Amino acid sequence: MATRTLDLTDQVTGFTTGFVTLEEFLPGTLEVYLNGVRQRRGIFFVEAGPQSFTTTEPPQVGDALAAQFEVPGAGDAPVFPIVVPSGIEPGSP
Repeated sequence: MATRTLDLTDQVTGFTTGFVTLEEFLPGTLEVYLNGVRQRRGIFFVEAGPQSFTTTEPPQVGDALAAQFEVPGAGDAPVFPIVVPSGIEPGSP
């Protein structure tokens, strides 16, 4: 995994509550900062999709908005356990 931090201030209009990261983030890893203060998930924002989130109130013109999140990094892949046949029948002692 890799961490990304994006400045989304250019998306702040004073009316907009939907914001786009343009990069997919892993669910549950999004953190949103308004004027440098981390905002609470479910109180100020909710993830709306793999590249977007919505805020409960629109940030005002002049506010700084940033997002930090995790994305899969190069070479990252899900790791599954390797099952090696043991020769033991299921249910035997």
